[in-house]
Amino acid sequence: MKKYFIPVLLSIFLSACTSDAIKQKIAGQTAGEFIVGASKGVKKAFDVKLKLSQGLVSQGVALGKCSVSGDSLGTDNLLLAYIIFNKDFKGMLTAKVFDENGLEMGRSKTEITSSAGNAGFVQFHFDKNTHLGSKNMLQLD
Repeated sequence: MKKYFIPVLLSIFLSACTSDAIKQKIAGQTAGEFIVGASKGVKKAFDVKLKLSQGLVSQGVALGKCSVSGDSLGTDNLLLAYIIFNKDFKGMLTAKVFDENGLEMGRSKTEITSSAGNAGFVQFHFDKNTHLGSKNMLQLD
């Protein structure tokens, strides 16, 4: 009986230590996977679909990455659009936002002068009452 007592006690002790370590590792891994998954979900929710008018396309304007962020008040009312100029461009760019029913709910303008081959981010700051959500449609004229 004594011969089995020490190995059994040692097994219980090791399994108790190991199970806590394993539990902590699994909990940490699960929390990490949750955070990564949640951040992908948030990123996906704020992906922006910005449509170019046919007039801008014919003027050599193209789009790259677009995103939405908040201003100092915390409202999601800033549109950041990476715009590519394939031809010389001088004029006003107007970003419009529409609700899910197609009703216009905001507009922001900026004057741009760029030569062919240039590209960069352009910020459109909408009114504080204009919230850019995942259901909104955005158009650049």
